[in-house]
Amino acid sequence: GRIKMAAFGRSVCLLLRSSLCQKVAIPQVTRTGLCLRTCSTAAGNNTPKGYKYLRDSGIVIGCFAWGYVIGKFGLPYIWPKTDSDDKDKSSVVTKVDAAEPFYGGEGYGGIPRSKQFNFIADVVEIASPAVVYIEIHGKNPFTGGRAPTSNGSGFIVREDGLVVTNAHVVANKKYVKVRLQDGRLFDGIVTAVDQASDIAAVKINCNTNLAKVKLGNSATLRPGEWVVAMGSPLSLSNTITAGVISSVQRGSRELGLRHNDIDYIQTDAAINFGNSGGPLVNLDGEVIGVNTLKVTTGISFAIPIDKVKEFLKNVEQMERANKGWFGRGPVTPPAPPRRRYLGVTMVTLTPNIIMELQERNPNFPEVTSGVLVHRIIVGSPAYSGGIRPGDVITAINGRQVTSARDIYDAVNSGQQLSITCQRGRTVHQFSVTPEEAG
Repeated sequence: GRIKMAAFGRSVCLLLRSSLCQKVAIPQVTRTGLCLRTCSTAAGNNTPKGYKYLRDSGIVIGCFAWGYVIGKFGLPYIWPKTDSDDKDKSSVVTKVDAAEPFYGGEGYGGIPRSKQFNFIADVVEIASPAVVYIEIHGKNPFTGGRAPTSNGSGFIVREDGLVVTNAHVVANKKYVKVRLQDGRLFDGIVTAVDQASDIAAVKINCNTNLAKVKLGNSATLRPGEWVVAMGSPLSLSNTITAGVISSVQRGSRELGLRHNDIDYIQTDAAINFGNSGGPLVNLDGEVIGVNTLKVTTGISFAIPIDKVKEFLKNVEQMERANKGWFGRGPVTPPAPPRRRYLGVTMVTLTPNIIMELQERNPNFPEVTSGVLVHRIIVGSPAYSGGIRPGDVITAINGRQVTSARDIYDAVNSGQQLSITCQRGRTVHQFSVTPEEAG
């Protein structure tokens, strides 16, 4: 820019000298480019020397003044700025639009952020009115009177009061207590039980229509989807845990169940004590599973809702068969088959499950196989014999136990059982007599 301005100033200087000194054939310019030589006339050098220097100095000052004015105000029109010049200047630091700081108050569109971004709370608001608390009464082993012996959760699937829960929650009982979210307490009748799938149906009679959940589709689930595990443990209203689906095809053999026709849903949403039987809900508020058991922190399992739908079809067929000439009569529970039980929920320990449990709990027993006692019913034969949740059954009557099927076979044999358990780093021996379920 400076070189162009100096060249332009010299051109103006030559132009002025040519106009002022008409008799000069060729203007004289010094090596520095400044007009310091005086112009000669045809008559000779009769002009005083002081006047000549003053005149030349004025010409030089005038040339610089004109050059400054033209360079200041004329160059933008001669060489206009381009976008590339601005980009070159701003390439060192890129300009970005900063996010608006959050100081509370309203979010986008004037809607509070607590209403826009709390998607878990939205799911709870949709499904929670249909979640119920189920309580089982039995003989208290200490006082001999009737008292609550177990509890769990369930959810209403029909407005007339049909409730779905786990079979192990009802604990082979015919009658249970059901408490709704609004605090109302009803007597429930166990109308159907599928021990193989661990699903049960309970019917309560209510004069008004009840809130129900919407059943989703578990066949389209993908690992990584957000889910919410809901329940009502210990009669607490709607205990909520959230997580993602870890696996959608966890076979029943890996969990130590007798039948292998169910692929369980594995999630890291914690299924706490009493949440069994409660709904596992997706972000649309649809039930996609029934909470069944928690092995340890981050490892929980649920029954797929598609299996529950098959169970409900059988329940409806049974109800239509029991319907009289004048409409629906009282539902009577079918007589359950007589069988023996211990009163525990178990999980077969595979090498992968053992490794995960040992990583999460340094005090977990050093075993290579066995069955983990996940839950136990108070007052059951196993509880009376001394077995507790967290014990690992390694042998029965001297025979090694590698799966839950070994325990089922031993219980159905009708013999008194000598059960070897490992609790932490110690080994315990218990004598248990299975009882007939009634």
